[in-house]
Amino acid sequence: MDFTQHNEEVRQVWQAYREGRPTRVPMSLCTEMRWYLLDPELNKDGTNWEEYLNDPGIMFESCLKHAYAVRHRIPYQDTIMGIPDECWVVAPFFANIIDEAWFGCEIAYMDGQSATTRPRFTGEHKFEVLERGIPGPFDGILGKIREYYEFFKDLAANREFYGRPVKIGLPQLGFDGILTVANGIRGPEILEDMLKDEDYYHVLMNLVTEASIGRIKAWRQYCGVDPLPLRGGIADDAIQFISTSLYREKVMPYHKRFVSSIYGEGPHSMHLCGNVQRHLPIIIKELNVKSFDTGFPINFSTLRDQVGDDVEIRGGVKVPDLLNCSVEEIYAKARDILISGIKRGGKFILAEANDLAPCVPLQNLEAMYAANKEFGAYRA
Repeated sequence: MDFTQHNEEVRQVWQAYREGRPTRVPMSLCTEMRWYLLDPELNKDGTNWEEYLNDPGIMFESCLKHAYAVRHRIPYQDTIMGIPDECWVVAPFFANIIDEAWFGCEIAYMDGQSATTRPRFTGEHKFEVLERGIPGPFDGILGKIREYYEFFKDLAANREFYGRPVKIGLPQLGFDGILTVANGIRGPEILEDMLKDEDYYHVLMNLVTEASIGRIKAWRQYCGVDPLPLRGGIADDAIQFISTSLYREKVMPYHKRFVSSIYGEGPHSMHLCGNVQRHLPIIIKELNVKSFDTGFPINFSTLRDQVGDDVEIRGGVKVPDLLNCSVEEIYAKARDILISGIKRGGKFILAEANDLAPCVPLQNLEAMYAANKEFGAYRA
């Protein structure tokens, strides 16, 4: 396919947006590995998550095929499409199992789903995680990721893919958030600890915080990157389970310590799925976050007034709606978001909410993009 005209429009849209003079709302879709592996039309080899995570050769080939699919499958977004001009860039990708598996949780594989982990330190085992202490930055699954990273670099040295060389990016080692990781290794009992066993709660939260800071610093040194970048991204979906007053008292101090230890003054960005809108004003004020990647539910008609015109918001039609609704319904939902007032200030990116599901009908994404082109335009 010839994507020349599409790519030129995309470049112009993003350039105008970044320069603060947007011509229309950019639309961007998150198409991570589960979007590829769990769609039989894309993953024609039938590779499952267990094979993918436990064989570096299979992971390498899957990452290349995923990269090809990302650049050819969905032109209904503001993303550069087609064969890259210079090279393919891929990296080991382990999705959202890294943090909990590093602390010793079992990885679970279920048919038709992404790999996940099971809480290990529940009930009477709650103190075992404290006795184990802080794992080393290259222990367990992180050692495996380092092995895969070196394997990828060796394999890519003499590899071409669709006529382009392959380069290896840095391992994708995103951190899911302090309360989210504590919840992942302890289970929802961590919320009971927060209220009824505060001494234990704070020891565990401190352990997760210090361990995560240490491994991020160690990996930056290993990868040869800036040890203290001015700005960066954070996340913590589990704060959706608590009130803003509890967040301020019980979680924010750990967020502040984490951010100040690994980043400069910012401004920063934050990924937050779930019912978190009530927390955004205090996060903006206390953590200097000026960009949010949102999930659902979000009330777009009130959000702009809550966060101000200078805060970037990425969000849009809910993933289950994109998967199950009709073309007409998707068009209307996208339209309603775009005319809600969220565009005010020129800092809105239309997206799926959040992380595109496998097998979403392409016609629904086309309808969302069509609505964006009509109602996402900024009038001169």
